[in-house]
Amino acid sequence: MFSASMKQTGRAALLMALTSLSPLSARAEASLRPAQCTVQGMLEDVRQAMKHGSPSLKRYVKLRLKEAALAMSAESLLAAWQGERDPEVLEALGAALATKASNTGAPGLIQPLLARAVGDADPALRAAAVRGLRGVPSVEFMEKNGGVVTYEQLVRDASPEVRAAVAENLVAESADVYSGHDRGVSEAAVSAAAASEDPAVAAKLLREVSMEAVGHEAVEQVTRQLRSENPELRAAAATALGGVPGGEATGARGSLVDLYRDDKDPAVRKAALQGIARLGQSQAASVLESLRGVDRSMDAEIGAWLKVLKLNLQEWELVLREKQRLRR
Repeated sequence: MFSASMKQTGRAALLMALTSLSPLSARAEASLRPAQCTVQGMLEDVRQAMKHGSPSLKRYVKLRLKEAALAMSAESLLAAWQGERDPEVLEALGAALATKASNTGAPGLIQPLLARAVGDADPALRAAAVRGLRGVPSVEFMEKNGGVVTYEQLVRDASPEVRAAVAENLVAESADVYSGHDRGVSEAAVSAAAASEDPAVAAKLLREVSMEAVGHEAVEQVTRQLRSENPELRAAAATALGGVPGGEATGARGSLVDLYRDDKDPAVRKAALQGIARLGQSQAASVLESLRGVDRSMDAEIGAWLKVLKLNLQEWELVLREKQRLRR
């Protein structure tokens, strides 16, 4: 069932896993059946590895299941999905189904994951179903499934574990699947943040998901978060506004200047300065200079940004790294 390259990759991963196994996990490894490619047989390997295996072994068996799923029948995978009650095994099986959906262009295969994510009585299983969608174009798949289940809906779940899984999925999808360039994913993150009643989850979404491709309505949603009662969320919104498209820069800059002048929280003011610095570095210096004296305790922060901007670094990551070096 496996190609020669897949076998070589599997052997290498297995050797790495074995080097870090404890005696207990070594016994679990000995029970694995590398040649067995039935769904139930591979799930049993996953089950044993999740209980007793090292982190390397766990990664290996989950990867092996995803690769094998490409050649397995969807019916056998879905049958196993319906009966699984172990959260870790369910997540691995969900990831295999989502990978198969992505590789075969069959977004309907994730519908059982979505149904379980909203309908299972066990919050650990709901969270596992959500995590199974990580690393695939799940926002697009949700749309192709009619938008019956969305991240905006899932982020309202009563379980903190489910809400955290939503944020982690969107952050990973933006960065790892689309390298920050997909408008749909970014706007899904903004909508989820607006819908969330969990300030930490909303802040993570705004702080860590790229805003470079969002439209005007999404920018307005982020701007409204500057009025949140939660300072972490206000700071995250300020960070997000620093990354909006060039056509939105003028309005975002004005909002950040107002935030800096009016907000008394040091972390929020610091985030506002970072957002201003990121929005068109050629114009940032004069704006930052105009903010000196508003809060004397922040003038050193402004000075550090002005020093960095004079270096004319072209990549934001380089600018941020140099700024962090100056303020150590």
